Formats: sequence, C-alpha cells, structure tokens
Amino acid sequence: MFASAPTAYLLLFPDFTIADANEAYLQVTGRTRRELVGRSVFDVFPSNPQDAAGDGVGDLRTALLRVLESGRPETMAVLRYDIPAPDGQGFLERYWSPVNAPVTDARGRIVLLVHRVVDVTEFVHHRGQSTRCTRT
Repeated sequence: MFASAPTAYLLLFPDFTIADANEAYLQVTGRTRRELVGRSVFDVFPSNPQDAAGDGVGDLRTALLRVLESGRPETMAVLRYDIPAPDGQGFLERYWSPVNAPVTDARGRIVLLVHRVVDVTEFVHHRGQSTRCTRT
C-alpha cells in the first residue's frame, strides 16, 4: 500500500536518514530510491544557495524535531522548499503542504517519521497571479 499510494511519502529514521520513499515521492522529486535511501534528507535536499531568504531546511528540521519531542503528528503551513534539479543544474522552486507523523514500536518509542508532502507549487503560483489581477 505504501509503495503505490497516490500521495508522496518519505520514511525517515529519527536521525533524518531516509529509510524509504514511495513511487509518488520519487516522481514528484525526480529522484530514484537509490539516490535517497540511506542518506540524510538534508544532504539530498539541501538549502537553495540562490534563495538566501528561504529557510525550508530549517523549518522542516524544526517541525520534525517537534514531532520527535511531542510524539504527535504535525501539519505544517505551506512550505517553500526548493529542490535540486534532477540534472544537477540549479534548483527548482517548490511549495509543499507537509504533514509529519511518528511511527512507534510496541514500547512507544519513535522508530520512524512519516513525511507526507503534496506539491502545491502550481496552486501558489496561480493564487499569486489571481491576487495581482485583483489588485489592478
């Protein structure tokens, strides 16, 4: 079910190492499982050096730490988190609607984090165009 879910899911160990990703996640990020599994999510998806004002990495790290501390799921506000282009040439501007949730073992210890994302980039751009049109 995880592999074929239509929504993008990433599984992280508590140290933010990627445990697995489903097909929807691979498609939306343009990555292969081999490029992701076993690596830190923040190494695979670093900050965009061309966006000094953006802090998608910091915002995501803070949210994941809150889930680890509270043991409860958290829905984040829309997050700008640019991702490296699959060809390695720069970054792609992306906006995401993320939800982070803990997965616990029989003793209640967090063993995984589920990171669910929906790419809302087109919606954000469309909304921005609509706002500009109504202000004219």
